[in-house]
Amino acid sequence: MSHLSSIPDFVEITTFIQERVATLRQPARQWADLARLSLQGQPHDAQRLSELEARINAIRAELRGVVLVASEHFTEEQLHILRKQAGISKFAWRAFQSKRPVTTKHGFSLIIY
Repeated sequence: MSHLSSIPDFVEITTFIQERVATLRQPARQWADLARLSLQGQPHDAQRLSELEARINAIRAELRGVVLVASEHFTEEQLHILRKQAGISKFAWRAFQSKRPVTTKHGFSLIIY
């Protein structure tokens, strides 16, 4: 990803977001399964849950900066196209703007597409 201090390239931003969101899908599913078990008080792999949270939060941190830049520089029409190509909803777009980390307390509101 090039330096984001200038006007961003729509195709480059879209490609980056698509790739990172695709990378996030599998760990998010695994996290959701383990988090449900945890919240239900059932046996689960707490170490794996912690690892998934760290990985998801790292990817979300990468996405957050790019999503904020895109939101500032692109029109609503461009953002709609970008979200459609990345396969995420408007609500998920807003969730990527949040600094809150994914935890079992409020992670389900952040892990959404």
